[in-house]
Amino acid sequence: MFFRGELILRIAILGVGSIGSLFAARISETDADLVLYSRGGHGELLATQGLLFNTIDGSSIHIDPERWVVVEGDITSPLFGCADVAIICGKSHSTSILANVAEQLLRPNGIAISIQNGLGHAERLVARIGRHSVLAGSTTHGAMRVGPGEVTWTGLGSIKIASLNDSELVPGDSRVMKFLNLLEDAGLNPEWEFDADNMLWHKLLLNIAINPLAAICGVRNGELLVNPDLHDQALAAMIEAANVAIADGVDLANFDYQVELDTVLKATASNRCSMLQDVMAGRVTEIDSLCGEVVRLGEEYGVPTPLNQQLLSLIKGIEKSTKTG
Repeated sequence: MFFRGELILRIAILGVGSIGSLFAARISETDADLVLYSRGGHGELLATQGLLFNTIDGSSIHIDPERWVVVEGDITSPLFGCADVAIICGKSHSTSILANVAEQLLRPNGIAISIQNGLGHAERLVARIGRHSVLAGSTTHGAMRVGPGEVTWTGLGSIKIASLNDSELVPGDSRVMKFLNLLEDAGLNPEWEFDADNMLWHKLLLNIAINPLAAICGVRNGELLVNPDLHDQALAAMIEAANVAIADGVDLANFDYQVELDTVLKATASNRCSMLQDVMAGRVTEIDSLCGEVVRLGEEYGVPTPLNQQLLSLIKGIEKSTKTG
């Protein structure tokens, strides 16, 4: 693939699992150049055979491998310093590695944005790249990787974006505006948020309600909506984590826990959440950056978190048994 001109945005997607593949598929429909940082069999197929993308309306599209450049390992010329935006989609435990990759790929005035689950990712990017180049982000889109080289868009959501405190990256910045317009063109429904902490905590509460229970029970998201016992457990874990968020200074006065939870469960009813996909594949989950962070902050603020501690312990137990088994 050859880059097609200086006015074209060059987007790097770092970590091309379910959500990263969805973003790659949608952005490939725009005129942006794409660089994908992906490892293993999935990355190899993206580079040699492309991607089979099952859309939300049930159709299937094959995206040619010539539509992007796939890289793994060290970044070398001509990719060094080529990207306008780096979207970090990898698992939470890979943030440090991906921050280093983003630093190598980005232009001097480029933007890095984390769309990962959990807390603390934007801060890790800032430590590597600088506050002037980092945005916070989250997404409610649902995606499921069917297998290497194939992904299904399972739930229509949005991408929420916010600037960090004291950041120059605001909606009026031309770099931000171009990026928002690109996401709009890709049908990814960008939304600007004016409080990064609130945005990230809102997503964290939903992740805590859904991901651990779905992974432990081995069910799709919709089961948590129709099973009263699971729904009650999900809501209770969410409210417990919200008490920690409030202690952390987050304003949740207008956040209706049940409405927010049920809305996401309905929109992603057929989805296997990322944590369930990780458990099924024997991979390390993101439980440390979800329930683990709630337990850690709960201890700091003196807020009891027995439900989140239990979910953390159960997922850790599953990880250990899968690894040793």
